[in-house]
Amino acid sequence: MRLLHPLAGSNLTSYLELLREHRAFEGPALLPQAIGLLAILARFSFYQIEHLLYRSRITDTVLEKDPIFILGHWRSGTTHLHNLLSRDPQFAWISFLQTAMPLDFLGKLKIAPPIIEMVLPETRGMDNVSLTLDSPQEEEMALGNMNPLCYYNCYYFPEKLREHYRRSVLLDGLEEVELERFASAYRYLLRKLTLANNGKRLLLKNPASTTRARWLKTIFPNARFVHIVRNPYNVFCSTVKHYGQTMPAFAWQPYENLGFETITLENYRLLMERYLQELPAISAEDLIEVTYEEIERNPLQEVEKIYDFHGLSGRQEAFQSIEAYLDKHSNYRRNVYHLTPRQVERIKDQWGFALDHWNYDIPAEINVES
Repeated sequence: MRLLHPLAGSNLTSYLELLREHRAFEGPALLPQAIGLLAILARFSFYQIEHLLYRSRITDTVLEKDPIFILGHWRSGTTHLHNLLSRDPQFAWISFLQTAMPLDFLGKLKIAPPIIEMVLPETRGMDNVSLTLDSPQEEEMALGNMNPLCYYNCYYFPEKLREHYRRSVLLDGLEEVELERFASAYRYLLRKLTLANNGKRLLLKNPASTTRARWLKTIFPNARFVHIVRNPYNVFCSTVKHYGQTMPAFAWQPYENLGFETITLENYRLLMERYLQELPAISAEDLIEVTYEEIERNPLQEVEKIYDFHGLSGRQEAFQSIEAYLDKHSNYRRNVYHLTPRQVERIKDQWGFALDHWNYDIPAEINVES
C-alpha cells in the first residue's frame, strides 16, 4: 500500500466526505490516511490562496476549441495513442503532477513536486510505460480530487466497487445535484488547464469517459472523440493483471474476495455495451474509431487518419515529433500472456458481442494452455 495516496491531492471537504461515507478505517489504511490528511492540511492555505488569486481568471477562461477526448477500455492502447498525439505542440494535456494536485498546480507550492517525484515509480507497473511528473495522464484522478464522483473510487473503496463503477462510469443512479457537481469540476479543471497552457487545445484521454461521450457534449458542445479498440483477449489478460497491481497500491478496504477475472468480465461488458448503445447519439462527424493493432502496424498512417478526420493542421511538425518518439521507444517490451481454456470460454460467453462487432479472435501472441 502506497503511503502517499492519490487522495492526498484532494480538498479537505471531499476527503472527509469519502472517509465518512466508506468508514474505511482498517489497520493498514490508517497510516496512508493520516499522511493524506496531513498533506491536505499542509497544502490547505496554499490551494485556498491559489483559488482566490486565480478564480476569476479561470472562470473567465474560454476554451477556443473544445477538447479532443481519447476513449477506450482500460488497457486498449489509450495511453500509447495519447503519448503519440501529445507530441504535437498544438496540444496541451494534463500531466501527472497536475492530475495529482489539481487544486495547486498554478501556485507556488515548491515542496510538493520533489516529494511526489521521490515516491513515483519509474513505470506504471502493469506495463513498461515510463512515468514522470510531466507525463501526459488522464484527468479522472484530478476530478476525483475535486469532487466525490470518480472511477478511482473503485480502487480506493473496493467493497463498493460495483456501485462506484455504475455511478462514475455509467452515470447511473445519480441525482441531478451530483451530476452538476461533477460537470462543474470538469469545466473548472479544463479551464484551469487551458489557462496554464496559454489557451492551447486540450488533448485528453480517459477510459472512464468511454460511456460519457454524449454527456460530455452537453458540457463541451464541440468536443471531438477518438475511440481506440483492442483485441478483447489481450484486454482481458492485461486488465486482470492491472487489478492485481493497482489494488494493493490504492485500496483502503479488503479486496481479496472480489475475483479480478469476474470483475474484468463484468465491467468490460457494461462499458462496451453502453458505448455501443450510446454511439448512435454521437454525430458521425465527431468520433473516429481506430484499433490498437493498426496503430502498432502503421502508427503514422493511423495518426494521419485521425488528423484528416478531425481537420487538424500542423501535421508536418507533429509527425516529426511523433517519429522521434517512436524511434526512442522502438525497443519497448510488451507483456506476454497465457489463457486457460476456461478463461477463453468465459470471454467468448460474456464478450461475444464485442468479438463479433469488431471481428476479433484469439491472437497468435497469446498462448492458450492445453
